[in-house]
Amino acid sequence: MNPLHSWLPSGLWVLFILWGPVVSGPVVAQELDYDLGSTLAMVQDLKQPCPLDTLIFDCELAKGQAVAILAQVVAEAGNSGDRGTFIDLIRAVVDDPSPEIRTSALYALAKLGPDASDTPVLRRMLRDPVSNVRAGAWAAASMSADPVAKTMALQIEDRPEGEGYGADPAPFDPEQLSVDLPADAEFLWLAAASRERGQLHFLTTQTVDQTVAHFARQSGAATEPFETLFETLPPETLIVLIEFLDAQLFPNAQVVTFGEAATPTSVFVVVYENVAFDQTGFAIIFADGRNLQSPPYDPPELDLSLGEDFDAAAFDAAVISNSGYKPDAPKEESDLFLSVLSAYGYGADLYLGLYPEGAYAAEARDILAGPRLILDGVTYADNDIITADFANVPPGSTADLSILSVSEDYAEVAVRYVSDTAVGEAIDPQGRLLPGVYLMQASVWPADGGEPIILRRDFAITPGVADLATDKTDFGPGEAITVRFSGMSGDSQDYVAVALAGSANGSFATYAYTGGVREGTVTLQAPTTPGSYELRAFFREDESVLRASLPITVGGAAPLPDVVTPPEPPAADEVVAPSPDDPAADAVVALTLDKATYAPGEAITITYTGMFGDPWDYLAIADAGSEIWSRYSHVYTGPREGTATLAAPTAPGNYEIRAFFRDDDSILHGMVTFKVQ
Repeated sequence: MNPLHSWLPSGLWVLFILWGPVVSGPVVAQELDYDLGSTLAMVQDLKQPCPLDTLIFDCELAKGQAVAILAQVVAEAGNSGDRGTFIDLIRAVVDDPSPEIRTSALYALAKLGPDASDTPVLRRMLRDPVSNVRAGAWAAASMSADPVAKTMALQIEDRPEGEGYGADPAPFDPEQLSVDLPADAEFLWLAAASRERGQLHFLTTQTVDQTVAHFARQSGAATEPFETLFETLPPETLIVLIEFLDAQLFPNAQVVTFGEAATPTSVFVVVYENVAFDQTGFAIIFADGRNLQSPPYDPPELDLSLGEDFDAAAFDAAVISNSGYKPDAPKEESDLFLSVLSAYGYGADLYLGLYPEGAYAAEARDILAGPRLILDGVTYADNDIITADFANVPPGSTADLSILSVSEDYAEVAVRYVSDTAVGEAIDPQGRLLPGVYLMQASVWPADGGEPIILRRDFAITPGVADLATDKTDFGPGEAITVRFSGMSGDSQDYVAVALAGSANGSFATYAYTGGVREGTVTLQAPTTPGSYELRAFFREDESVLRASLPITVGGAAPLPDVVTPPEPPAADEVVAPSPDDPAADAVVALTLDKATYAPGEAITITYTGMFGDPWDYLAIADAGSEIWSRYSHVYTGPREGTATLAAPTAPGNYEIRAFFRDDDSILHGMVTFKVQ
């Protein structure tokens, strides 16, 4: 009997397996809601002891499988983008005891849009002892509509890397620390990456003044005001402290100096009010930028000597015998059959076709007569459907079907429960499997409760190719472009974009999501500047692989269009001083449209004044009254005033044009409504 079946609550087993596409629409959304809601019952069952008639190992394995399944269900709820249906269900598991479920819930929350009510739990999760959970909390905080949560994320420039679900190693080498910490000092793991450039960040419940006094007693030097200290520092020392000039992130910052402030051997302690975590924060900074990470684990050397009594010839003979190799068979025949064995039986029929009475014919017939996992191919594109069939398994069997990544030490990347092994199981990768070699593994459970039958098959994934088509390739400025697409992955984040010919994959003039279908049409707006452009298709918002391109022209000419490409971020070691010209939160943009009602896909001409003038300023189309971060499409503006065009949505309804500065969707600076009918 599969222990997972006995351990899970009655009637919920089939509901837990939701590996595969989540298609938008009210019917499917209700089904997913029911499945996720039912699955939450598993959280309580995780706390229950194993049944007395189940082996502890089997029960623990079943729990691990169930946790992985629930994490996948939570992730799919986030991918659906249906905030109204799933946000409360996700919030119910974001503080789950399992780090795998916490991590999945935090990333799902990031996709559904956190708000101020989520900030307290995000504050806790950003201090979680598990690195993967902290990475998910950073993602959710950075997507929150609450400025306090965004401040928490802003303390770290990039999402911290998740190192796994186990306990973190020692945060730093104590021998390198030249100061005594407050008794309640807590290492801020969220800032762990800064150790590589000589910084250690902490939190304490003491006040700023108490913390400054603690370090000043050790230093023996008078504490200087931050501004006064900066005036005396050379550039090479100033660069390690300049980020703390940001009063928004590090208010009331004070510095205690150990040693001479202008030497590479000096140590600074910057104490400040950590508004994000509502405590006092302090950073210990070594001016020489030394690497403060803990020393790597140095495993003891293993004794691999074989000893004087080792019989190499007998060992080789045992290996050959165990492999099934027959020395008297022709080499070509042996090589073919051994490849059949290494491919878990694939190609046994090919062997018999070539050697019907060969040395391994009996073994090949046994393979074909025994239980087998059969795939309909050997190599698939990542947008192909993979069909798995079972042959010669006991009637009424069920199966646990997993996909393992060979290149990632056979890590499990997908799981599915098969309730009827007599019917082919269709698996849709949706562009989620990276190119490489994979192992499909099935644990087949006989209906009579016998031991499981383990079946395997190798297969390979290559990048899939989509197709784009239009009725013509030359368009007028601002004209609506109807694009037919096919071969997409079917993910809700697949999209088609218009971009300047020859530009980087990440740049675009406008784009539209495909709606989570493999084939269909989208309407895009042609740029207003004549020139040479491309239609481009991408899966899952991944611009690293171009899935399709189609050249088009606008206006029949080829001058360079004024397409805004966001600037490259600063290098990791480049210090950027805060700009004194940040946009005011209450700045208002005036927006006017060429009319109030549009046909589906019709060009909308927007006249704007009062934009900030940053390359990341943009105008977006969204449902009237929807969350501030939601959008159908957007276009970057660049100048402070001018005109821009967007294509009207294809579905009738009430919509809004919204104005934002610097790619920040937390502050709305202007809005005008229109209708599609």
